[in-house]
Amino acid sequence: MRTLRVGKGLQGAFLVVYSCVLLGVTLLVQGGGKVRTNLAPFDEVQRLAARAGHGGYLSNSFLYAIVGIVGNLAMFAVWAFLLWKFLDGPGRSAARNHVDALLAGTLFSVGIETVQLFLPTRAGDVNDVFWNVLGTIAGCALAHLHRNIRLDWQ
Repeated sequence: MRTLRVGKGLQGAFLVVYSCVLLGVTLLVQGGGKVRTNLAPFDEVQRLAARAGHGGYLSNSFLYAIVGIVGNLAMFAVWAFLLWKFLDGPGRSAARNHVDALLAGTLFSVGIETVQLFLPTRAGDVNDVFWNVLGTIAGCALAHLHRNIRLDWQ
């Protein structure tokens, strides 16, 4: 069996490249339709629940909202996984990795949303911060599991 080792230099390069991709997607890609800042927490979830209650599961607005939520979760899960792995090393506790990655993910997300407030083609959304932080938690959990579990496909 071959073992592929990814050193800290390559881990750092993956993290930097992915961070640039994440920034490009969140800051440069133009928002679709009307750009509107949202500072009302959880209103997105309330709208989704209302649409679902009226049988609107297959409506475009419902599906776009779900894709947006899943996208925020996935983007930050990958980023947090890469960061957690980069931070991990001898003499460093998993708890410290979790705290540092969660703090960095929260600050990164708040920074992105703050910049979006000032861009004419993007809109800041407090709900995005929530989904990004949940994605950060998921990425940290996956990195922690990866640290302690080895899968052997046979």
